Amino acid sequence: MRLSRAAWSGAVSIALTGTAAASLAALLAPLGWPFELFAHFRWQLVVAALALLLASLVLRRPWMMVVACTTVLLQWLPAALLSGRASAHEPPASKCDDDPLRVVTANAWFANADHAALVAWLSRSDADIIALQEITPQWALALESLARTYPYRKVIPREDPYGIALLSRWPIDDVQSMDFAGDGLPSLVANLDVHGRKLQVIALHTRWPVLPGLQVARDRALQQAAALALAQPEATILLGDLNLTPYAPAFARLVAESGLRDAFAGEAWRPTWQAGFWPLALPIDHVLVPRRGCVTGYEIGPDVGSDHRPLQVTLRLP
Repeated sequence: MRLSRAAWSGAVSIALTGTAAASLAALLAPLGWPFELFAHFRWQLVVAALALLLASLVLRRPWMMVVACTTVLLQWLPAALLSGRASAHEPPASKCDDDPLRVVTANAWFANADHAALVAWLSRSDADIIALQEITPQWALALESLARTYPYRKVIPREDPYGIALLSRWPIDDVQSMDFAGDGLPSLVANLDVHGRKLQVIALHTRWPVLPGLQVARDRALQQAAALALAQPEATILLGDLNLTPYAPAFARLVAESGLRDAFAGEAWRPTWQAGFWPLALPIDHVLVPRRGCVTGYEIGPDVGSDHRPLQVTLRLP
């Protein structure tokens, strides 16, 4: 049975109202939970609004056209303004004479039984430093095959999704397990001797902010990590599963308070979680590097059996 024009118009109207409401909620993200949850889905809201704009043109409903266009602008205008402000204050890149350094972060997924896929990809990555999240005792055993390539390591396995590990080709002078949020979740802070100079690496896996208390814990962890990075921003790399997209105000605060910059800032569409299913695909894994460092390459890795894709960044330190 074919739907009538009135039925189509009603369906589009309901969908457009929902999309517009979600966009307005995203605009209120600075107020915190639950508005921030909508801000993470900027690209999905833009695609939905454009599809509904096309439907409103077919239906010849002027008010729908106006609402759909406004919804698109609600997603792009704040981003454009923030982008312009950020680029205006971005310091000029310094001359980077140091040797290339390659870093990787990957959420292995504690329920992923296909250990071989990620281990093989890590072996091919030729990374100098690897940060891993959701490391279980089974994952810790699987990573032993990388011990010859990465003799310097700190592994904290757990049965829940918050085990963490740091693997390095370079000597680790000191490594500490830090509870940034005071919620019992470990983060790793390591001082490495890389190319004859000291480098601080902060590896994180924060809470999933689906509830107010979890968002508070995530933000507390990010704030503490940022303060630590700011003490030596020219020699710090912060990376991991931050459970935060670049579209949320908390990410802008992290960048500003840490003195670092987003290595993937030039990428518009960069999902790392649920990357193969665009309605849920989000960029929540990150690598932050010194602002005056030179990023010479970056990529989102392949499907390795996890619900996340790994990230790889090559840079020269300032």
